[in-house]
Amino acid sequence: MEIKIKKELLKDALQNIISIIDKSSVKPILSNFLLKSIENHEQYTIEFSATDHEISILEYFSAEVIESGSICISAKKLYDICKEFQGDTIHIKSTEQLWIHITSDSSELKLPSVEVGLYPQTVIEELPEKLIISSDELKKCIDATLYASQTNESRRNLMGVCLSSYNGRTRWLSTDGHRLAQAYGTSQIENKNFSEVIIPRKALSEVRKAIHLFDESIEISFDEHTLQFSGKSVVFKTRLIEGKFPNCDPIIPKDNPLIAIMDRERLVNALRIVSSITNEKMKPVKFIFGNNKLRIESEKADYGEVCDEMDIDYNNESMQIGFNARYVLDSLNVVQHTQVRIDLKTSMAPGLIRSPENDDCISVIMPLRIEW
Repeated sequence: MEIKIKKELLKDALQNIISIIDKSSVKPILSNFLLKSIENHEQYTIEFSATDHEISILEYFSAEVIESGSICISAKKLYDICKEFQGDTIHIKSTEQLWIHITSDSSELKLPSVEVGLYPQTVIEELPEKLIISSDELKKCIDATLYASQTNESRRNLMGVCLSSYNGRTRWLSTDGHRLAQAYGTSQIENKNFSEVIIPRKALSEVRKAIHLFDESIEISFDEHTLQFSGKSVVFKTRLIEGKFPNCDPIIPKDNPLIAIMDRERLVNALRIVSSITNEKMKPVKFIFGNNKLRIESEKADYGEVCDEMDIDYNNESMQIGFNARYVLDSLNVVQHTQVRIDLKTSMAPGLIRSPENDDCISVIMPLRIEW
């Protein structure tokens, strides 16, 4: 194989691959990726593919193909080298002895490669369930839910986002047991009898980072075991999480009567100030709601105390409630509005955070018992 490719294209392709490949020493073959020339794939002439057996990626880019073929090579080594090259074009050529010659301007080196047949091949399947979604909508739904999914293995069915259909719209839902995030999209799943699938958080994170490689519309296809995101110049394939996602509907507040509306950036600033003096992972803070005022306090301790007060739109009874400041900040980061609305009921009932404009994206946070 022999090709010439733009340095920036190669670097972009390898950045996505580096995030996916298996970095452990248990399966060293998975630290590599496949690069091969292809024909009749629109204007693309080379294909990058990598997998860790859970998630796979195929990327298509333009290059000058001098001699067709395929190679299997270390992704990290090539990426580290590629970053340092001064030239705009990189020349890659393989030999029959499994060596790869790489040159750019006056730089030249040789790297060993792996026999192509040893690397697991990624096969794009025709899956029965389909959904067409805009890249903007997919980005919004991932941003609005992924942060609340569980990150440890204690409950594997919570380590992702549940995709289901609700009243003709897509519903994206995540929870880690302490908070919940929900987003509704406008896209429709073709099968009206479709139940739900749980998409792993790693797959959604990688798709979100590579969203610019998709076209304006993305095809999501799936069955009960596998899901694929297909776009103009990239395809992601992932195994789905097995198991049943918990019924979260009873947790979502439907009748919280105490409503407060405030400036989002001002609330973010106040929370950062108040939570700055504690090193605790939980970062407990107390919200005290009064007549058009919100006072936020930290726990009084040896390392000090801090509070902040801000004007809000609130004309209900006075109340106070404890929250994990980090959870509230995560929720505020996905509100696409200058103001934010918080719906409350009692000091021991979950609070609901959303935009005042609509409830397409909501966050539900369980309260903390505050002892000060």
